Amino acid sequence: MTTLELSSQLTALSESVRTTLHLIGRLSKLNFQPGSTPLESGDRNTDVCVELTQDIHEGLKQQEETLELLKSELEDITASSGRHSRRDDVKEKERTRLTGQAARLSEELKQYERTVSTGTMNTY
Repeated sequence: MTTLELSSQLTALSESVRTTLHLIGRLSKLNFQPGSTPLESGDRNTDVCVELTQDIHEGLKQQEETLELLKSELEDITASSGRHSRRDDVKEKERTRLTGQAARLSEELKQYERTVSTGTMNTY
């Protein structure tokens, strides 16, 4: 995989993380009027919360798996660096940028997973 392909995949993953962030925001803002949600299971409103939470968890899991694969690809690209030239300097800067982007995405995913797991939904 080239650095350009890796960059493209990281950008797509970043968009996916933003979509998950949007879902987390929706879940945190999900508000029902008092008395409008019966305590019985199988309630439609409760089902909405459960379904949205499951979608978030599944999305986070897929994103973490994708990020691990991309990190592995990035390590392979970095390890395959050979001779050093001006062109290699540009590639090295790109690899450094991609590594930083992957690290930020990793931290965001961990934060979102903790937020969803603990149920402490804040508005993002």
